[in-house]
Amino acid sequence: MRIPSAAELLGTWDSASQASGAQRALLLLQMVCPEPVELLAQMPLGWIAAQLLKLRAMLLGPEIVCLANCQQCGTLVESSVLVEQLTALAGNAELEKAGPKLFPLQQGDYCIEFKLPTCADLIALHGNLQSAAQALELSQIQRALHKGKVLEPSHLPADVREALQHAVLEHDPLAHIELSLTCPNCELHWLETLQVIDFVWTEISALAQRLLGEVARLAYAFGWREADILAMSDTRRRRYLELLPS
Repeated sequence: MRIPSAAELLGTWDSASQASGAQRALLLLQMVCPEPVELLAQMPLGWIAAQLLKLRAMLLGPEIVCLANCQQCGTLVESSVLVEQLTALAGNAELEKAGPKLFPLQQGDYCIEFKLPTCADLIALHGNLQSAAQALELSQIQRALHKGKVLEPSHLPADVREALQHAVLEHDPLAHIELSLTCPNCELHWLETLQVIDFVWTEISALAQRLLGEVARLAYAFGWREADILAMSDTRRRRYLELLPS
């Protein structure tokens, strides 16, 4: 993974502004990864999350700060965590160039072969949130047997589906990240889900808008072209900005 240039960052941000979350994730990774998008789209969501967090660390620093309102008293609670603490959970997963890997699950008389969810699966979803979540779950099941007989995935009982969800997270822990928070006011303790794609996109959007502001100020002050301003290093741009009246 390489650090993107300022021009690449703005171009990708512009292209991804109207895209879905999964499409944004792929566009961001295309910017910094040499692999084709078709291969990236088939990688597990936890792997995608790990790469996005690494990209965020390269651009904005190794620590992320999350804000959430207390579920009991509404107090704004701040939590910070190092990116490497999260990405370590992903282990040493590598790009699977031979297609998605299948995992077995035995639950009582039921035997399942499943794959991990991917960005391609998310892009293929349609409908409301509930039906999309169910479709995503069913898309993971490649084969289902009950007492040796083939079974439609939609006919699996609730306890087997719950076991499947746990099995997915065992193999892909970054697919669903929860941060432990405690309110300093009422001492309520709860788990807050970190939506990595949305979180990274929000922070990169803020960075891109800051870059646009810098370009606008320098272009207005000196008459320079956008391409020339973006080609400068961050340090050089800041030094020129410091010369301008506040």
